[in-house]
Amino acid sequence: MVCNGCNLGRVTVIGAGVIGLTTALLLQQRGYEVTIIADHFPGDKDIQYTSPVAGARWRTLAPNSDLRLQRYDRVSFNFFWQLAKTHAAEAGIMVVSAYDYYQDSSQDVVNPWWKSLVPTFQKIDEKELPDHISAGYHYTTVLINPLVYLPWLLKQYLAMGGKHKRQKIDRISDVISDEVDIVVNCTGVRAKDLAGVMDAAIMPTRGQNVIIKAPHIRRTISMLKRDSYTYVIPRCDGTVVLGTTKDTNSTDPNIDPHTTNDILQRAIECCPDLSLLHKGVNDLDVVENVVGIRPVRQGGPRVQNEHYKLQSGKEVLITHNYGHGGSGYQSSWGTAQEAVRLIHQGHNALRNESKQMRKLLSRL
Repeated sequence: MVCNGCNLGRVTVIGAGVIGLTTALLLQQRGYEVTIIADHFPGDKDIQYTSPVAGARWRTLAPNSDLRLQRYDRVSFNFFWQLAKTHAAEAGIMVVSAYDYYQDSSQDVVNPWWKSLVPTFQKIDEKELPDHISAGYHYTTVLINPLVYLPWLLKQYLAMGGKHKRQKIDRISDVISDEVDIVVNCTGVRAKDLAGVMDAAIMPTRGQNVIIKAPHIRRTISMLKRDSYTYVIPRCDGTVVLGTTKDTNSTDPNIDPHTTNDILQRAIECCPDLSLLHKGVNDLDVVENVVGIRPVRQGGPRVQNEHYKLQSGKEVLITHNYGHGGSGYQSSWGTAQEAVRLIHQGHNALRNESKQMRKLLSRL
C-alpha cells in the first residue's frame, strides 16, 4: 500500500540498476520522499551499467551454509512468482522449466536448500544426464527480461511520485547535505572507486554473453563444469541469452570473437535444440554480443548502515546496498527489503536522539 501524504524522510538513492530501482521503489511505496541520482538509467548502454545486459533469472547461488543470502533469494523468488501472475507481460517476466547440470557433486548440489521453495523440483535420473555430468535437477523458475523489467520498475517508481536526476557522482559526499536525511548507496561495481566508500572487497568481474534469435526455446538450462559455466536463458521477445564468462578483475569492454565462438559451442552442447537444422554453431542466428561487469564482492553483498556527520551537526544515515555479483536480480527484492528495514531502524534512532537532545536543551 502506498503511504499517501506520508514523508518519513528525504532519501537520495545513488544508482539506477536493478538494486537501486528496486530499493527506491520500495522506499517510495513505504512513504519516504525519494530521489534517484545516477549517470545511467534504463535505456542507456555503458560497460559499468550492468543490469541491462544481465542474464536475469532466478537461480540461487546461495550455499546451504549462508542463511542471509538464502533469505534474500527466497524473498525475491516469492515476489517474482507473484509478479508473474499479475504483470508478466508488462514487466517482462516468464515462468519456464529449468534444468541444471553439474559436473561435480557437493552437498549444495545433492541437497539444495531451495528444493522446497520452487515448484516441481525433482532430481534427474542418472541415465538421463549428459556425458561427464554427475548430477542435475529440473524445476520451475522465473526469467526476467531486463530491457522490459528495468523501464517497468522506473515507471512504477515515478508513478508513485518518485523523482530522478541524471548526474555522475564521484564521491558519496556529493549527495550529502542538510536537505537529505538518508543516502542509499546502490552503486554496484563503482563502489570500488567511489570516494568515501572505496570498497577494496569489490572485484569487477567481466561477463560476455551472446544473444541469438531462437523463439522455439522455452526452457532455461545451465551447466556448471570445473572450467566453465554455461547457460541458456530465453526471453519473452523470442531472443535467447547464451553465456557466459567470469573474468575476475577485468573491465575490458571489447567483444572477444574467440569467446563468442566458445560460448556458442558450449551452448549447443548444453542445449542441442538451439540448432534447428542440427548444423551446430553456423545454424545460430546471432543478434548481438554484450559485455557487462558484475559487482562481485568478497563476503557477499554489503547491506549495512553507517552515519555521516555534517558541519552543521546533523547526522545523515548512509545505507549501503551493493556488491551482489551475479545475483542482482534473484536477490534484489530481498536485499531491498533488508535495506528498507535498516533505513527505518537507523532513521528512527537518529530522530529519537535528536528529539532527546532538543528536550535536554529546553530544560537547560
